[in-house]
Amino acid sequence: MLWLYVIVTGFLSLGSVQALFAIEKVRLAVPVVAVMYAPYYFGIKQGIYGAEGVELDVSVARTDMALAALGTGQMDYLAHGGAALRAAARGFPLKLVYAMDDKAPFWLAARPDIERVEMLKGKKLGVSFPGDTPYLVLRRFLRKRGLDPDKDVIYVSGQFSPLAFQGLAAGALDAAVLAPPFSVLAQEKGLRTLAFLGKEVPDAPIIDGLVTSEKKIRSQPQQVKRMVRATLKSVQLYRQRRELSIPFLAAEFKLSHSTAQKVYQDALGILTRFGEVTHEKVRDVLEMARETGQDNLAIPSPESMLDFSFLKEVQRELAKPQ
Repeated sequence: MLWLYVIVTGFLSLGSVQALFAIEKVRLAVPVVAVMYAPYYFGIKQGIYGAEGVELDVSVARTDMALAALGTGQMDYLAHGGAALRAAARGFPLKLVYAMDDKAPFWLAARPDIERVEMLKGKKLGVSFPGDTPYLVLRRFLRKRGLDPDKDVIYVSGQFSPLAFQGLAAGALDAAVLAPPFSVLAQEKGLRTLAFLGKEVPDAPIIDGLVTSEKKIRSQPQQVKRMVRATLKSVQLYRQRRELSIPFLAAEFKLSHSTAQKVYQDALGILTRFGEVTHEKVRDVLEMARETGQDNLAIPSPESMLDFSFLKEVQRELAKPQ
């Protein structure tokens, strides 16, 4: 039985058993189906969200549409990270309540004949769309490497990782920003990895995680707490039980076992350990808004974007002897 399994494995406190009998449907938006959001799907598969009384419905939505849905109550949470925080800087009443990563989970891949970043001058680069986080991270990287991101390259928008991978493999693109598993598949295909952008541009983090509205926090604090607790437990189990996580990745993303192993190892280097990020990382995210042409944007304090009170409460409860 689900409740017995979860108690035995240590991922359900006795106080949460009642939640099994009061399941609430909760809607989470992700910008794309990608490995960076795998802990959510993993937690659903392992029954962790269900054990917290949550029937988690994950759907794909563009950031602007997801933000609008959050504002009207049609969506409960976003996993859009930096893009959502930059929206909060423009006045959207949002809070980050759990941080899943603190660096950009993107790799820059190119055709095999492009051996150096400098060779990208005049070339076609696949990006999601202008103003989105991968696009901003790429621009910072190009500038750091001495290229003018406005003049030296040609952007091809609409190239989310699956399409960008296909475009690279077919020769329609010269380079592209790829998230796992497509960054690993590109290597196995013989394409060249020019950079891990998360390492090369540490001041351009993503901070995916759980973002919700201030209204949700005020009106349904217990639901927020249950979502934070389930997400923390999902990430912990994902980290600790590779014998579960790697087969899950292989099945969920239709990967070979060897590819899933590489993808999993990359994923571990991106995840936060405790679900929190520093104020400096949040400030970096907010400063990236200026690169979208919002030069006069007043950057609010990082503290106003964060609410880790639920996370800290959950951490204290989980630390107590059962």
